[in-house]
Amino acid sequence: MIDSANLRRFLIAAAFIAAAFSISFGQRLVSSTLNGTMSAADLNDRAAKAFGPGVLTPASAPVELYKVTYASLDAKGKAANLTGLVALPVGGAPRGVVVYCHGTTVDRDRSPSKFKGTGAAPETNEAIVGFATGGYAVMLPDYIGLGDHKAAHPYPLSKVNARSGVDLIAAGREMMRQRNYAAGTQLYITGYSEGGGVAMALTQALQAMTEPIYAVTASAPASGPYDLSGATRQSILAETGEQVGFILRLYLTSYGVNYLVKDKGMKWKDFFKPALANALAVNYSLSPSDDGLIKNIGITTTLMRSQNKLANVMQPAFLSAMRANDPRNAFVRMLKDNDVFDWSPRVPMLMIALENDTVVASQNTKNAYAAMMRRGVSPELVRVHMIDDASLNHLNAIAPALTVARVFFDAKR
Repeated sequence: MIDSANLRRFLIAAAFIAAAFSISFGQRLVSSTLNGTMSAADLNDRAAKAFGPGVLTPASAPVELYKVTYASLDAKGKAANLTGLVALPVGGAPRGVVVYCHGTTVDRDRSPSKFKGTGAAPETNEAIVGFATGGYAVMLPDYIGLGDHKAAHPYPLSKVNARSGVDLIAAGREMMRQRNYAAGTQLYITGYSEGGGVAMALTQALQAMTEPIYAVTASAPASGPYDLSGATRQSILAETGEQVGFILRLYLTSYGVNYLVKDKGMKWKDFFKPALANALAVNYSLSPSDDGLIKNIGITTTLMRSQNKLANVMQPAFLSAMRANDPRNAFVRMLKDNDVFDWSPRVPMLMIALENDTVVASQNTKNAYAAMMRRGVSPELVRVHMIDDASLNHLNAIAPALTVARVFFDAKR
């Protein structure tokens, strides 16, 4: 039995802990600035163009876009200020918050926090339009090494980049509190491509947290590389002889190598043959655009007479390690360390994928679902929605995938 003195001490300690959590949440937010406003008419116009006429419920209120700077951790676990975008439908967000994790880009200017509501920003635009029009606030982390954070982006480290989403939730909620903005308590997680992997890792990370602010209502990762060491590695190694796919696989592989070079002190020539290694070193030192980097890879590999074969552009030791799935190689080990497919979700999850995706193989989703079922996860809790449409590819399937996620989230309210 607790006496009055011990009870008093217990209550004081509990109050101290609660205050510490409150301060921690508040301290996540460093600053917020208004980037711009999207009118209801503009939202509806963009919705019709991206999703098709009549697919989404028409917006009746504008959306304000805030660039948020917040305290988080970098890839080495050290304190760092990261940035992201928070989209708030004027009048409130009764359905709660959607955290949207974006796909791969080497272009810092394509980070969500750079979006001001005008011009082209396809994925950011689709995420805002897809959810803010339905009464959700939308939070979009830039990730480590993007936005205003000047380090190398840790690609494709989904588990590392998930931290940017965790801390944006607290910072975004604090910003809303300071502005007396009303938003529902529900929390939804989604993302596409690299962002699908980050969304999966974010859902897993949040599941281990006990604070109510992090309780996930539902999760819908889409077309993500969950099985990096298996399905994703195998798709990188696929020898189809087709040039576009060959160049895209090198683009994605080089992004991971860039992180190892800049953050771990490795050398480009450890992974690629001299001509490509030199070209990539120059390109990444110039803060390239995605289109510029892909074009340069295409030109360089053509001049190398690669015949669209990895053996003609990769160092033999690297290619051999990839084929053997040998964790002694830093790149292979990085993939293994960031697998996020074999675990047991305890929240409703719908994994969305494009059946014939040639960039992020749908086998990632199939392997994740099979692993979760082997662990005894209920098929009523975790489901798969496979988009089987030959007219779609990895780039133009974002809006269809977000439509599926939106319907799923709406049903969970």
